[in-house]
This record gives sequence, structure tokens and C-alpha cells, in this order.
Amino acid sequence: MPPEIIPSPLPAPRYRKRKRRRLFFPLIFIFLILLLLAAATYFFPGLLKAPPYKSTALVIGNEFIGEALVRVEEREILIHIQTLKEHLDPHFFWDDAEKTAVITTADRVIHMQTDNLTAEVNLRPVELQFPLREIEGDLFLPLLFLSDFYGLKATHFPETDTVVIDRYDDRATLAVVKAGSVRLRTGPGLRYPYRARLNRGEKLRLEMPAAGRWALARTGTGITGYVPLNALELKGPYPTPEPPPQTTPAKQPQLPQQPVIMTWEYTYPNPDVNTIGAMPPLKVISPTWFHLRDGEGNLRNLADPAYAKWARERGYYIWALVSNDFNPDLTARVLSSSALRRKVIDQLLIYARLYGLDGLNLDFENFHYSIGDLYTQFVREMAPLCREAGLVLSVDVTMISMEPYWSRGYDRGALAEAADYVVLMAYDEHWEGCPEPGSVASLPWVERGLQKVLKEVPPEKLILGVPFYTRIFQVENRAGGDKQVSSRSYGMERAEEIITGKDYTLEWDSRARQHVARYSEGESTYQLWLEDSASMQQRLELVKRYNLAGVAGWRRGLEKAETWELFEEILFD
Repeated sequence: MPPEIIPSPLPAPRYRKRKRRRLFFPLIFIFLILLLLAAATYFFPGLLKAPPYKSTALVIGNEFIGEALVRVEEREILIHIQTLKEHLDPHFFWDDAEKTAVITTADRVIHMQTDNLTAEVNLRPVELQFPLREIEGDLFLPLLFLSDFYGLKATHFPETDTVVIDRYDDRATLAVVKAGSVRLRTGPGLRYPYRARLNRGEKLRLEMPAAGRWALARTGTGITGYVPLNALELKGPYPTPEPPPQTTPAKQPQLPQQPVIMTWEYTYPNPDVNTIGAMPPLKVISPTWFHLRDGEGNLRNLADPAYAKWARERGYYIWALVSNDFNPDLTARVLSSSALRRKVIDQLLIYARLYGLDGLNLDFENFHYSIGDLYTQFVREMAPLCREAGLVLSVDVTMISMEPYWSRGYDRGALAEAADYVVLMAYDEHWEGCPEPGSVASLPWVERGLQKVLKEVPPEKLILGVPFYTRIFQVENRAGGDKQVSSRSYGMERAEEIITGKDYTLEWDSRARQHVARYSEGESTYQLWLEDSASMQQRLELVKRYNLAGVAGWRRGLEKAETWELFEEILFD
């Protein structure tokens, strides 16, 4: 059988390679065409002019805010209240129930009601040309009337139908167009449509620093957009609008020299001033005189002219205490009404003039956190009126916690911004109904709380409240191993007198940094963390260490005489 012949493999035909080359070049060509189309599509909008605004445009600084947010009528510019709140005044307050707008600045509080040509500025009537108005269901405020209060200038450019708002303290750069036919674009790039063509020598207001190679600019007629930096010549600061002449308030609050040494005076009833000894370093006394009385905003007045005369003769500043009577329902009723807040403030200003007060100390406690913003608004409304009347305004706050009635309602940072001082009540770590015995204010607890509050309140505005009292805890042993804990508070000297006649032990609590006394009577044991010179000295050292504004003691009459000497020795060394 003849051998099988296996044919050798043949090389691949040459025409196949030539076919691949013929396909490669058309693919490259198609890719380039697609690339050019993509580039043209990307940059094509830059050849187009942006459509004109359909209604009046609003520009703040160099930022385009939007359309239909302002209206121009005769000689007034009306601005939507929500736009005002979002872009100019985050503290603007609208009372929908009473149709009242409340605007607060450092030295003014303005009340305006819908369609009412009479407004109130610092509780005094002012006639308006244009009122707060409701237009097609939206509320608009007269901007030109408010511009001086806000420290801004508003201008309408009819040729572009644009309203421009500038603040007197804004800073910008003056630039001049150095190239011809430069386009002001809607975004920082050549692909964005343009709003206007700029001519050589045209002046612009620039926001610096710029976004890369592009700067946000505004023309002399209020049009805003982006310009390439290389087409501009920078000339220095942009001219700022001239502010109106400032009127000086009739009085200015007289702040005591720091450190402020303050104490509260418990006036139920007012004390016999002839029994009050010397308190050498004391600067401020706060008698508990004014309290919310009812849901109509009336105050209960416990002031004593004789006490006020005595305090002035001793050279003390009088910051009368104002409380909400620790009544959450009453507090909510009064703070929820713009009219009632105004009524309370008006009464306080009258009392301040009547008794020759130097300040007011707000002590609102035990209110639900849901009305915390209303309390802040109340303080904002009171602050400029106190400032005008020459009154120092201080606000008491508790330690930071999640407690809904005793802590969460305080926006401590906002309160510090409005008031002259914030007083931190750094006591009642263990309170009257506390289930466990403990210190009224152990040093670590005080310092931790102080550090938290200092994240919101600047130290030069913070006064540390300290206790002049001690709680004696009684632990009663009952059948079955149960224990009943109760306590009563006593002044520093009285607490020491109580334990003197007992068979007690005294030891140093290294954690609380206080002396602790213990004794037994019958089936009960008694414990008290003493407030004395040792505990007070360490709190005063905190005042110095954290550069606080001062210290306030609750309350006068509970301290030992040497406490004032300790204040003077440590804080004025």
C-alpha cells in the first residue's frame, strides 16, 4: 500500500492583510469625525447668547440669586421674605399667626405688620411709604426702607431689569477689560453661553480669589458672569458704597471691668440691707425681682426702691433677674406671640428706668426644647433695646445635656451672639430629688461642662456660676434592704454648724476634689460634699485658667464671709 502523502500547509493569502489595512484608515477617519462632532457639540453653546431674564433679576454681590424674587414699584424695591431670610438675614422672624415680621440687628428691632404703613423701630412708631405686602400669596418687604438697618445698598438697573445688593463691608476687586470683544459667560469656561460682550476699558467688579483661569465679575449695569483673567487688568479695591451717617444710641451699656464678680439676691421677701456685711470684690448684684405672671405677658414685680438705693450707694451694678417662673406652659404661651414678647420687653424697659437698673439677667428655665428658637428670638429682640437703653443683658444657661426641659432649649452660641454675657449655672450635678448622693458640683464635672460650653460661647462673654450651698443627703435604710434617698440644701456656714455637733468623719474625695462628711443617726446615714474654701478655690482657678469673664455665686447669704476674701485673693492677685 503506497504511503499516505500529507500536504504541507500553505501560507495565508496576502490579500487578507491588505484588507485589514483598508479597514483601519476608515475607522480612524470615523473616530476623528466623531471627536470633532463631540468637541463642536461641547463648545457650541458657547457661541450662543443666554436668553434674557423673564422678570426682574436679583444679584447679591456678584452672585446671581434668581428671578421673580424682587419687585420694583415706583421708588421702592420689594424683596420676598424667604429670599431675605436665606441670603441676607438668617434671623428674620415671621409670626404667621399675628402677620408680623420681626427684624433684629445689633442696635435695632423692627416690627412690621402686613399692609400697615406704620412700623415700629425700637418700639417707636415709624411711618412707611410702602408696607409689608402680600402679592399673589407671597410676602414682600420694602428693601430700601430696611437697607440702612442691614448695612447694605440696593440699586435697580432698569436697562437690564436687575436689582443689585451690596453690603457696606463687602470687599471686591476693580478690574478693567484690556482685550476687545470679551464675553461674559454663565459659567467658568468657553462652553458656557454668554450674557454680554464686554468692550475694552469696561470696568468690572471682581470676586476674588478666582476659580482657576476664570473670575466671577459684575458689570456696571448689574449683569454677572465669568470672564477669563488674562483678559483683565486688576486695578485694586472696588469702590464700596458710602454708608449713611451713623446715629449714636442715647446710652451705651457700661460693662464692669473684668473679672466680673456677681451674686444673685434672693428677694422673697427683699432682705434687710442693714444685715448685709461687706463684700469687697463684688461688682454686680442680681435681685430676683421680675417674673412672668400670666399668659398675657404681665410681669410680677418684686422690686424694692430702697434696696436699689442701697446697692447704688455701695457701688454695685444692679442686673435685675427676670424669670419665666419655671413654668413651661406659661413660657410657651408668651414666647409664641410677637406681641407678648414685645409687651414683656416694654415692661422691663419701664422698670429699668424706674429703678435705675444697670442691666437685666434672664433666667428662663424649665421650658421645652421645641420653643428654644422662640427663646433665642426673644433675646435677640431684647438685646438691641437694652443696648439703646444702656442696659447690660446677661443670660443664664445650664450645662449641656439631652434633658428636654432643662438644657436642650438653649442655643448657647446664638444667645452669646445677642447678649453681653452668658452665665453658666455650673451646679446641681446632684439635685434635690437625685436618687444617689453626690456633690452639688464636683470639679471634674464642672470642668467638662465648661469645656463643652466654651465651644459655643467665647470665654470673654462667659461667667462661671458657682454654688454657695451644700446638700445634705439622707439615706434611710428600710426593711428588706431598700433605701430611701432625700436631701436638703444649706448655706456653707450652716452646713458646717450641723455636722459640728455630730459624730462625723471627714475625708477628702480625690475624684470630686472636695471634703466629704458622713455621720449616722438611727437607721439613716448622712453625707455631704462640703462647699468650702478648698472647693471654691479650685473653681476660681478655672476662671483664671480659661480666661473667663468672671464668676457668679448662687446666692448671697449662703456664703461664708471669707468667700469674698478668697475671690479677691485668687482673681485679683
